[in-house]
Amino acid sequence: MPNGTVKWFNDAKGFGFISPEDG
Repeated sequence: MPNGTVKWFNDAKGFGFISPEDG
């Protein structure tokens, strides 16, 4: 799993958008 802050996570679909720590 990519390191970073999860902006939001869709539990129904099982995926989310990650905001990478490096920008």
